[in-house]
Amino acid sequence: MPLSNTEILEARKTGDVEITPFDLKMLQPASYDLKVGKRAATVPKNGDPRLDLEADGVLLIPPFAPAGVFTYEEVKLSKSYVGHFGLTSGLARRGLVASIGMQIDPGFEGPLSVTLFNMTPNPISLNYKGHFVTMELEKLAVPASIGYGGQYQNRKTFLAEELDPMIGFKGHALTDVVKGFEDIRDAVCSVAEMSGKLDTFMQQHREEIRESQRFNHAIMAEMKKLVEHIAGERTKTVVLRALSKDDAKREVLDLFRSSTGPLFYSDIAERLQMDLEQVLEVTSEMEREGLIGVQDVHEPK
Repeated sequence: MPLSNTEILEARKTGDVEITPFDLKMLQPASYDLKVGKRAATVPKNGDPRLDLEADGVLLIPPFAPAGVFTYEEVKLSKSYVGHFGLTSGLARRGLVASIGMQIDPGFEGPLSVTLFNMTPNPISLNYKGHFVTMELEKLAVPASIGYGGQYQNRKTFLAEELDPMIGFKGHALTDVVKGFEDIRDAVCSVAEMSGKLDTFMQQHREEIRESQRFNHAIMAEMKKLVEHIAGERTKTVVLRALSKDDAKREVLDLFRSSTGPLFYSDIAERLQMDLEQVLEVTSEMEREGLIGVQDVHEPK
């Protein structure tokens, strides 16, 4: 069960839970709200996606674009405590979804990193030090034998794989192509043959846009499912297994062979009790190797 505000304050007194800097205004009845930190990244304007929000004041996430944000606070948990965090409901209603780890492991130290996706056609802004994620804490019945020691321990900079999607983001390229064809058609509307060809091209590109929208809808549904899974109330603690990459790939391949329907990343992580980031890593590698394929998840026309 999540700790109440009284229990969170007691855990701070014993040193089992540290939130630095601590702001009593962020303490909720059974959670603690975390603020937007100074380190952020999104689609670059000048080649470098990284931003200093302490200087800029606001993070502007373009339409349908990703962004990465570190929390303003640093969290430290003893081996007796585990945490879960998710996007605030207000930001979710504005069209943001978050991709985050399944839990904050016992022994974790450092700021939390969150990957956000703007699923709307309009920019979304986040203020520096504005609250954006909510953290729940639970006390383990038995302390963990070892504390977290992975690559995210005390990490305060973005990894290359986190920045690549932002650097390579193409925005509204397909929409811009259609708009360009429409402008050309208006300019040569007196030439019937050319106009007919342009209309054919525009129809093809409009269909591609509709397909892209259906795909985005399916992705958003999966992201929302992932957020609900992470942020929802837990009745028990999920203990993730530590697997080597080869063992992880072998188990994922066996799961695909035995499955009769499509598998989402969250399905794989839940069934195999694997870390979601490891699932993303091994499935991407297996796709490149041709061991698995991506099923078309578009909605029926």
